Amino acid sequence: MYVTKFEKQFCAVKDIRKDEFARKFPLLDDRSVHAQWKKGSWQITRIGEIWKRTGKVFSVPYEGIDAYPSFQFAEDGTPLPLMETVLKALPADMTPWQLAYWMTSPKAELGGDTPAKSIQTGDNRVVDAAGKLGVDLLN
Repeated sequence: MYVTKFEKQFCAVKDIRKDEFARKFPLLDDRSVHAQWKKGSWQITRIGEIWKRTGKVFSVPYEGIDAYPSFQFAEDGTPLPLMETVLKALPADMTPWQLAYWMTSPKAELGGDTPAKSIQTGDNRVVDAAGKLGVDLLN
């Protein structure tokens, strides 16, 4: 009985945190990712899914869909160049929401910037920070 109450409260807190994330960092569905993709073909409507499967971007489950945080895309709608390298350097067993929160939390090794900002500015230190996270989790 008490466990059920706790689980419901914990889920509510997680949902509030996800909603806060979505307000602060706009999330895109497949249609929006495709609409932003300026070099793309009208025939490839699920480009977000293709990029996710090939490790170029990630998505989070939000309100029943795969939602792509917008900070991982360039102005032309393509994945930012460092995104794939950073995703490969991170531990493979991170959940999508762990990835999202890691990407948007300030890091001392990035001078207080977030990994998302470092990826956007092309700061290669973010790759080392991602690799260090994997090493720190193993030790």
